[in-house]
Amino acid sequence: MTYEEVVSEIAAISSGEMKRFTEKLTPTQDYVYGVRVPDLRALAKRIREESEAFLAHEKHSLEEKMLHGFILCYRKRDFAQFRKDILAFVPMIDNWAVCDCVAATCKAVGRNRDLFSADIERLAESEQPFARRFASVLLLDYYTEEKYAPLIFSVCERIKRGEYYVDMAIAWLLSVCYVKMGDLTGKYLAECTLEESVLKKTERKILESFRVSEEEKRKIRKDGVRHLIWR
Repeated sequence: MTYEEVVSEIAAISSGEMKRFTEKLTPTQDYVYGVRVPDLRALAKRIREESEAFLAHEKHSLEEKMLHGFILCYRKRDFAQFRKDILAFVPMIDNWAVCDCVAATCKAVGRNRDLFSADIERLAESEQPFARRFASVLLLDYYTEEKYAPLIFSVCERIKRGEYYVDMAIAWLLSVCYVKMGDLTGKYLAECTLEESVLKKTERKILESFRVSEEEKRKIRKDGVRHLIWR
């Protein structure tokens, strides 16, 4: 399919209502068509093996960028090629929606966690904020278990913080870590060098979780997240 044909497909499944919703929710300088993510995923699966012209073309909208990432995740090829493609895609990410939706589609990372862990560390050291967020969200989606706790906590310590979308991703990641491996996460939070603003965001994400008991939430509200070693 040509680039123009793919863009026509995107326009055909868009709606004004979804456009307004997306524009309110997603800060971006790109054009927004207004397409539901499930519909964009379905399009990616349908055209994934006939999309070379589209992939090679410069992207001008949020949906084009997200579709590009989805296609890379859905195409059938070996992990080495997937890794090369997805790392080349990362500089295209410039908003949280493309970042998080594509990260959640990178199932190949979940199947090859040890092979991709060094790439996670390199992404976390990038000067590009959304590359750092991408690293954090990949950790959240595929690495939140005790085996990878040292990797997660090391990334949280070393990643350049200070941008809102990076700090929120770290807080989100640590809140999931707390739910899945509370003792390890509590020990880390008690000793970490994270800024108070990041810790406050982490506390808020933990308090929003339905998987944290009311007893734990009461203690967190009273003492803060630096005092979670009590489970």
